[in-house]
Order: sequence, then structure tokens, then C-alpha cells
Amino acid sequence: MKKLYSPENDAELALIKSIFDGENIQYFVHNDHFGSLKVGPKIDLFNAKTIMVADHQYDLACDIIQDIVSNNEPPGEDNKTSFSLIDKVRMIVEAILFTWFMPGKRWRKKSE
Repeated sequence: MKKLYSPENDAELALIKSIFDGENIQYFVHNDHFGSLKVGPKIDLFNAKTIMVADHQYDLACDIIQDIVSNNEPPGEDNKTSFSLIDKVRMIVEAILFTWFMPGKRWRKKSE
């Protein structure tokens, strides 16, 4: 089996699995159930789900994955997020104000 693709979320994985089932493509999802147990950042070989496909069906599966990925991206939009100067200033002010009002550790005098 060859490594094919690591989906971004469970919805994308469910879509790919249903298409592969419909096309009779043999696949295996590494960390399919274990990857859902550990929340947090996606770390390869720990909790990232990876789709693996049989060697003789790899080319067909690649074509299907490329079609799915190209249809999921909005046309003409970049995935980069850019902030204006006003947004950056607002974020800095919010960070200063909210960290100022956050309760912290209070030092208590030890009673003897």
C-alpha cells in the first residue's frame, strides 16, 4: 500500500471514504479511530489520519483526490490571511487590555 493523502478534517475523510467505496478502491486509513481520541495539533504518525491505497489502484485514487481537492478550494481566493493596519493595531490593543485585566497569581504573605 502507498501513502496517498492526509485529509484536513473528518468531513473530508468521510467524503473520500464514500467515493472510494463507490469506486471499489481498496484503502486503509492509518490512525482512523485513534486520531480522533487525541485532540490538539495534528502530528504526523501520532494522530494525523493518512489514507493509504493499494498499489495497483494508486493512479485512479490520485486522480480522484486531485479532483476533490481542486473542487474544495474557492476559485480566485488565496488561502493567505492578510490584516490591514487597523486590524493589527486593534489586535495589539486587545492583547494589552485583556492581559492587563486577566487575574494572575497573587502573592500572599506567609503567616508565621
